[in-house]
Amino acid sequence: MSEINLSLLIYGLVIGLGAGCAGGILAGLAGVGGGLIYVPVFYAFMPSTAHGISFQILASLLAIVLTGYFSSRSHYRLGHIHKASCRQLLPGLIIGATLGLWSTLQVSEVLVLFFLGSLDLWIAVDYGRSIKIAEHHHERWLAIFSGPIGFASGLLGVGGGTMLVPLLRRSLSLRQAVGTSALCGVVMAFSAVGLNMLFESAWQSAMHQQWLFLAGALSGILLILPRATSWAAELHQQVPEHILRIVLKILFLSLASGLFIAALTNVYTQ
Repeated sequence: MSEINLSLLIYGLVIGLGAGCAGGILAGLAGVGGGLIYVPVFYAFMPSTAHGISFQILASLLAIVLTGYFSSRSHYRLGHIHKASCRQLLPGLIIGATLGLWSTLQVSEVLVLFFLGSLDLWIAVDYGRSIKIAEHHHERWLAIFSGPIGFASGLLGVGGGTMLVPLLRRSLSLRQAVGTSALCGVVMAFSAVGLNMLFESAWQSAMHQQWLFLAGALSGILLILPRATSWAAELHQQVPEHILRIVLKILFLSLASGLFIAALTNVYTQ
């Protein structure tokens, strides 16, 4: 039995290295990543559970907590965190994400795959769009949209940056938008996972089954992510922007197509 457990731990480590490499490269090139990579990778390679895609969503949020910590810490040291926006966003984000993650136990796996594919498709279409920064901070809009953004993040296993950054860019500089989004994403994901683990026994059962794989995967992500992100950031400086946009659009379209195919396959195999 110990040999089987060791094999599962090593398997998780290998999957984590691959996920961390892909997520780090995407983060360095596009400033996004996290769940957009982790959920598809975990869905494809994590041993199946009775809870379907739900545990892959939770695992993605755990990975976002660990990896996002380093990004948000760097932004905090550089002064890129807008504290007033954090105060407006976090209550709604935490409540919304907690409910969204819990909802993955209730809704169809097909719907989660479809919504995640739709998010990738939106990013492919919207990536690189220029946004004019407003002269004043419209903090009331942050509180209004924080709940829905948090719910979508918890439901899809993403850090929320793909939705938060465009919202924050309407009142903050890009650096502040990215930094504030990073910190909010870490606090939101940590709170959602913690509250769900505390109050929902189904998560505790799934964690008992998958903790060895998850420990290996998270270790692999932490090992490779800093190197992958650093390499991609350097590459970002060398590749012309118009070529980079084309490559990223193709990548996100490919991710969206794969998730839509997985959703259709799930429908026809039920």
